[in-house]
Amino acid sequence: MRRALFGVAGALLVAALPGCDVGLPAGRTPHREGNFLDMVDQPRQKPQRGDLFGSWPTGMLEPPPGAVATGESPYPFAQDEAELAGQRLVNPLPASPEVLAHGQFVYENVCIACHGKQGAGDGPVTALFPKPPSLMTQKVRDWPDGQIYHRPARGQGSMPSHARQVDARDIWSLVHYVRKMQRELPVAPPPAAPQAVAPPPAAPAAGAPPSRRPTSPPGRGGTTRRRPGRKVQVVKCSSNSRS
Repeated sequence: MRRALFGVAGALLVAALPGCDVGLPAGRTPHREGNFLDMVDQPRQKPQRGDLFGSWPTGMLEPPPGAVATGESPYPFAQDEAELAGQRLVNPLPASPEVLAHGQFVYENVCIACHGKQGAGDGPVTALFPKPPSLMTQKVRDWPDGQIYHRPARGQGSMPSHARQVDARDIWSLVHYVRKMQRELPVAPPPAAPQAVAPPPAAPAAGAPPSRRPTSPPGRGGTTRRRPGRKVQVVKCSSNSRS
């Protein structure tokens, strides 16, 4: 009897659901395109066109040509075009006290860990990573401002790009501060050329007898050095022996 009552109640409830008002506009169903419920309960995946990852349904659209991410500015030079950047880029900021103070702030928070307090390339990180070249050499002093700007913007060697940590104003202010240090500090010598490493000794040929280490001659007073695994008798001779 109870099963029959529960069955009748369930049937009445299912029949009443289509007439309930769930806040949908007239003529729309839960699975109709454009409905807010379509994202929660949809009968099939509807991938967007132009997926960045091929057939994998990520729901991402390919950005149009020339689009720039929010908060980023386009930089037209590749990593190996430092000289070209030096020829075409000009520092738009004046060397005012405010700009120099901001450049010092950027240097002490971004660059000092590797380049050191005075740009000598002796920062604390160099104990674990390759030492960067000094910013005080005549070579770096002869670089145009755009070539110095290019290094933190694109990176060089083991130095990564800092374009996500600093913007164009930060880097140009940093260039002014580096120029200030170059005017106040002496010229650093160029880096020394790497020394050639002597090759390891050649291995003995197959079948050759092992080489024996020469023994030390007896010392003064008749003493001799001990060799591992042997017993050595020590004999002392008197220098004032009588005949």
